[in-house]
Amino acid sequence: MLSHTDLQKRLPKDLIVLSGAFFFIFMGAGAQQQFLIPYLKDTTTWGAMKYSSVLAAVYLSFMVWRIFVGYSIRALGDYRSIVLGCLTYTAFVATVLFTKRFPAIIAMAALWGWGAASMWIVSSSQILNVSHRTRYGTASGIFYFCTHVGFTVGVLVLTLILTRWGGDALYRTALGLALIGNVILLFVPRRPIQRDARPVRKILKMMRTNKVRIVAALQFAAALGFGLLLGVFADFITDEYGNPYLLLTVLFPSARAVLSLSGGILSDRLGRGHVFFVAFLLSALGLFLAAAWTHPVTIAISILALGLQGGIVPTVSMALIGDSVRPERRHLAFGAIFVWRDLGVVIALLGGQFLRLRLGGVGPAFLLFGAIFLMCALLSTKLAKQEQQTF
Repeated sequence: MLSHTDLQKRLPKDLIVLSGAFFFIFMGAGAQQQFLIPYLKDTTTWGAMKYSSVLAAVYLSFMVWRIFVGYSIRALGDYRSIVLGCLTYTAFVATVLFTKRFPAIIAMAALWGWGAASMWIVSSSQILNVSHRTRYGTASGIFYFCTHVGFTVGVLVLTLILTRWGGDALYRTALGLALIGNVILLFVPRRPIQRDARPVRKILKMMRTNKVRIVAALQFAAALGFGLLLGVFADFITDEYGNPYLLLTVLFPSARAVLSLSGGILSDRLGRGHVFFVAFLLSALGLFLAAAWTHPVTIAISILALGLQGGIVPTVSMALIGDSVRPERRHLAFGAIFVWRDLGVVIALLGGQFLRLRLGGVGPAFLLFGAIFLMCALLSTKLAKQEQQTF
């Protein structure tokens, strides 16, 4: 067993602190997203599209700030960008718990988008900057593994609390867990770095490179799967099978956690493109199965397949940025690539709900997204030929 000293030698302190903080943040504020739409349906009378629009507002704001957050990072510095960004996660949970007013929640959702962009971009860049170049996939995998395990444990704990004590108790618990993450983040090392000026212009230039286009397309498609889970699966499961079956959704973060770590390690050895191919192919097959036969078993299989993809794609994308981009430009690359992830979540949150309401079931949505994932599996083979290209 590794001693504390051995662990520190192998893992940078930045990675340990950030992974621990993200564990608790996503156990609370992250996991509550699985329950947000059913909770708002129980406590408000807004209507289906308004419920979905709350998370859509988060990810729409997240998407916009992926491009423009470079300005606030330069103004605040890395440390304050991480700490203040994390606080917006906690503030959103508090807003949902203590006020059920749509304008207040939408406004907080928009602020959360800035905080998420700030926290994720700076944290991911800092982890890459202190990691060895041959271990970018492993470092990314550990970071995402801790985040996803926190999310998984959070879904389990919050589901149990929901069934025993109700939605308000769920949100009080989520708030307390997120606050623990806020405190841990105060201990992240301060590592000043000179950031490139004119971030928007340079992000737009990066977006025109072929390698970024391919990875961005894969991020967009993977986000469709996450948005489908948030906007359709949770609502559908609750309506068709009841709250206890929401435990099925824990398969998504469980698979995501395991595959983020193993996928990151494998990508260091086998290459980023090959790992992408497997993730998208299996996700497509899972959704096709659920479209052909809608049953709790096939729903579980499709959620598991989406979790596999959700674990691999962001982890390997982060490692690929480490391979391809200089440290002072990595925050720009995260903006250029991950902005498409947020757009995909927004479209899936609204589009998946629209397809379900318009066509009378979840089957058409599963079929459409499965076809998209199959095309991405084919696109991944092109990325395997361009992994050494820098941008």
